[in-house]
Amino acid sequence: MKIKVVNKNTNKLLDRLEVNFEIESEAETPKRLEVKEKLAAMINYDASLVVIKKIEQLTGIRKSVGIAHAYKTQETLKTVEPEHLIKRNIPPAPKKE
Repeated sequence: MKIKVVNKNTNKLLDRLEVNFEIESEAETPKRLEVKEKLAAMINYDASLVVIKKIEQLTGIRKSVGIAHAYKTQETLKTVEPEHLIKRNIPPAPKKE
């Protein structure tokens, strides 16, 4: 999986970095959490402060496009982002046997 940052925009009003990216993958659309980890490393942010808004598979080719928001603080993230997006970007708890 290759991730390419297409555009970075600093939103001073909401105190976040808005990132548009492209993903080239060999098989299916990559998992949101995998993309989050790699993208956070690329833009030098902590992975817990990055929220993947959308990943969209393009028809007919092995390329996906997406949007991510990176915040400076956890408080800002919780204030601005909807709760359902925050839950999607948290790894699932391990199942008890």
